[in-house]
Amino acid sequence: MEFRIGDVIVRSWNVLSRHFLTFVLLVGIAQLLPLVLTLYVGRSLKPTDVLIAGLIGLLSFILSSFAEAIVVFAAFQDLRGRPVNAAESLQQGVGRVFPVIVASVLTGLLVAVGSILCIVPGLIALTAMAVVLPACVVERLGPIESMSRSADLTTGHRWPILAVGVAWLVIALVVSLSIQAAMPAGATLPAQLLGWIWQVLSGSFTAVYAAILYHDLRAVRDGIGIDEIASVFD
Repeated sequence: MEFRIGDVIVRSWNVLSRHFLTFVLLVGIAQLLPLVLTLYVGRSLKPTDVLIAGLIGLLSFILSSFAEAIVVFAAFQDLRGRPVNAAESLQQGVGRVFPVIVASVLTGLLVAVGSILCIVPGLIALTAMAVVLPACVVERLGPIESMSRSADLTTGHRWPILAVGVAWLVIALVVSLSIQAAMPAGATLPAQLLGWIWQVLSGSFTAVYAAILYHDLRAVRDGIGIDEIASVFD
């Protein structure tokens, strides 16, 4: 099998479109608590309440990672030609919640440190860690092992992965700025709701993309098919 980043993107969209409501529901539920906290706690925050705002952001990041773990399993069920069940996907995600959270936090710190030192190391780290969560969920690896596995799988294919990652970051930035610009002054609630909707939609696609990317990288690197990769779920 030859690795083609374009095929990964197209198939990610196809999988997402087939189960759009299920994936959006799973990601939306995971992101509901940060939205509620932002709406009801955030309105009383002062500009100096950086710690509380940071904790809400951290919670959102952690729950996004948990949602991605759930969607990874659901996407693999689709690839295997099996029914996608929200409850089963949630159960699988809960079973890996702690390794997933630790792996996500460590990856986030790695990317953040690289970005602070210089943007380029941060982008390199982001590319190398592109399939950390799928590796953690599918191969049942620990956080450090998942990071090492992601770095190994992406070796030799990082330029196209980087190009897609940068393009996606630009799209996300443009959409976020467009939402803010389209809202009248003082329309905080509509802007937050639209931002949440975009976060759910983009998070759903990102999770499916990570699953398909991981599958194709393993198929190329290990020379195995979907049934062998996903046999751990049986």
